[in-house]
Amino acid sequence: MLTILKQVALLLFLPSGRVRRRAFWGGSFLVTALFLLLSAPIEALLGRWGMLAALLPFYWSAFCLMRKRCHDIGRSSWWLLLLLLPIIGVLWVIAVLAFRRGNPGSNQYGPDPRTPPPDYLTVEAVA
Repeated sequence: MLTILKQVALLLFLPSGRVRRRAFWGGSFLVTALFLLLSAPIEALLGRWGMLAALLPFYWSAFCLMRKRCHDIGRSSWWLLLLLLPIIGVLWVIAVLAFRRGNPGSNQYGPDPRTPPPDYLTVEAVA
């Protein structure tokens, strides 16, 4: 149980690395669900400005997920600035991050998340 919580925390709050589409969808669903469940009670408790401060972890985790997804398709997180374009930018970012398959193999942002980590019993031949 503790390892699952650790994996979720790393997925949502660590901005480096790459993430698969499945983990992106799952993390996005989790962040959205928690945001929708907690935003009204937090606003009622802290007021509008307190809510903005209290919800920063939700915004940070959404950014981390999108950044990792950009890294998985071989793009810099600067591409997320397209979200500032009202309709076309948002649709493009959602379409690319949610549906485009990541680059196979390692890239400059890390190893392929689809490749399982090597087992400690794996022996590689050195040429």
